[in-house]
Amino acid sequence: MGDADGAAGDSRQPAAKGVTTNAPLRRLQISTAATSLGKWAFGVTLAVYAFREGGTAAIGLVALIQAVPATFAAPVFGLAGDRYPRQRVLLATNLARALLLAAVAAATLEGLPVAVVFVLAALFSTISTANQPARAALIPVLSRSPGEVASATAVMGTIDTSSFLVGAGVGGIVLASTSVSFVVGLCCVAYLVASAVILGVPVDTRPAPRRHERPMRALAAGLHTVLDDEHLRLVVVLIATLSIIDGLMGVLAIVTPIRLLHIGTAGIGYLNIARGAGGLIGGTAALVMLGRSRVAVVLGIGALALGGPLTLLGILPHVAIALLAWVTFGLGYVLVKVSGLTLVQRLSGDRVLARVLAVLETTFVATLGLGAVLASVLVSLVGVRAALIVTGAALPAVTAIRWFALRRLEIGAPVPLREFQLLRHCPVLAPLPLATVEGLARRVVPVEAPAGVDVITQGDHGDRFYLIADGAVEVLEDGIFKRLLGAGESFGEVALLHDITRTATVRAVEPTRLVALDREPFLVSVTGHADSHDAAVDVAAPFLRPTAGSA
Repeated sequence: MGDADGAAGDSRQPAAKGVTTNAPLRRLQISTAATSLGKWAFGVTLAVYAFREGGTAAIGLVALIQAVPATFAAPVFGLAGDRYPRQRVLLATNLARALLLAAVAAATLEGLPVAVVFVLAALFSTISTANQPARAALIPVLSRSPGEVASATAVMGTIDTSSFLVGAGVGGIVLASTSVSFVVGLCCVAYLVASAVILGVPVDTRPAPRRHERPMRALAAGLHTVLDDEHLRLVVVLIATLSIIDGLMGVLAIVTPIRLLHIGTAGIGYLNIARGAGGLIGGTAALVMLGRSRVAVVLGIGALALGGPLTLLGILPHVAIALLAWVTFGLGYVLVKVSGLTLVQRLSGDRVLARVLAVLETTFVATLGLGAVLASVLVSLVGVRAALIVTGAALPAVTAIRWFALRRLEIGAPVPLREFQLLRHCPVLAPLPLATVEGLARRVVPVEAPAGVDVITQGDHGDRFYLIADGAVEVLEDGIFKRLLGAGESFGEVALLHDITRTATVRAVEPTRLVALDREPFLVSVTGHADSHDAAVDVAAPFLRPTAGSA
């Protein structure tokens, strides 16, 4: 059992402070900042390199070459994030990407064929699909409350866009006065720094694979989870739409300043800086708004901010409007993506979380490439202005169509922290999604048991599941002492799971404070979730034997 200390109250109250005082989360954030710097700088450098070598079509081609293998690799890397310590997955992928960037820098410096650079970029993109699922899945593990999960995810979004400001924005400007190999070399250094920082994050322990789970089923578990949950399906649709738009913007950020505004290559950097500035505003807004449980509102505002000024730019092309459009795009992008990730973290169980996030990553990578290719087609067929109008209108339209479904995804009432932490660290309930644990934390009943009082009696009907907040109890079977339970431990699951009478008496040996969960919410939550049900059966099995003692 983990530590359950913490005062009961609104889970959102300490969230922002918790993000700054949680040392492992801070290290994860610093490492993320370094990798984001490298990612964005490399992305804009690669796009400019492709544009110089083959025009707009080459930008779409390299995006497609990156997307196809990454799409197929993401489920495998997602499984790695559920099977192996996520800290180790992040470390390995950071080091691998540093080596690939060094190879790209060498290839461009030596003037090797474009195909060599594109293949190395495809390998980089493929390995990168392991990073986001492992990182996002590690946040709930390192966080101490539901609010801290949302806040940490919002901070990550802010970090990513801050890094975009420096990486893509300044990187584009530096590229104009240096070379591709120089900027890519700087990206390599960023990934080496990230690798060093991630070493300070504790190595997380992963649960054993589910019993009798075949390899292919394990690989597809994330997809099955998404398909079985209408809320997760909705989030994936929104992220896919966002990703297509992001792919479109990757091309439009280059052709708009060059072909529409006629401000040259440096304009690419200025637009990217504007997007990064908007992302900073968006990250702050997400931190505040998600802390108030306004997920649907965040998504709605993000969609409108992302699309409105872009549409205006297509109607009235001007440098000032372009800068505004990229600022609001950065703001809206962060709001939509952060709220989407927060929902996935809350709706998925820990055992399969990285694989669900890998489905999200697969969708994002595949549709990002689709967006880049679509941008080339749109620009060729209807021109830059019409492409901007279509891009700006897409996400607001999807959001409006699914607005009522989004409203049902609001986080809801405050969560009592102490109860939440007790439930979350209980082996029977730990596999449940955070959203389910939050709901159960609101339904627990406090129970005070003076020393010498029987909490449950052998032979009685089982109506509750108990967790010990403070104090200790002894388990007696047929009057014979079997074991002592202390703070953080639980009892009462056997009678509920198997619909039998209590198998033992549990008596307080000192003044004890417990939290109780009634039969119906316990059974609905546990039996309705395969991993939690397996965990409960494993916990209860030894106490069904005649010689064992339990309640």
